[in-house]
Amino acid sequence: MSRFVQGLSTLLALLALAAAVALVGLGQHNAAARRELAQQQQYVQQSVQLEGLYREMVRALAELSARNGDEALRSLLQRHGISYNLQAPAAAPANPPATSKAKP
Repeated sequence: MSRFVQGLSTLLALLALAAAVALVGLGQHNAAARRELAQQQQYVQQSVQLEGLYREMVRALAELSARNGDEALRSLLQRHGISYNLQAPAAAPANPPATSKAKP
């Protein structure tokens, strides 16, 4: 074998080794990225499942704050972007109209 062919073979072997090392490194990086993505997807899925519960908790806190005039709780909710308006409950009629089924 000539010196040129031997040098070329050595160079190609080194390039193949470097490509194999890079491939292993990229594979490990890809696996780590997939694990992180799976964790993020699990977090999002769990958040979606709990969204209704969180909404009800915030509504209950807002109602409690409005009912008791709790300014500390109201300011806490406002710091987190939640505001509400106080509305008087609709008054029920004192004497509801009687429904009679009179025969003609």
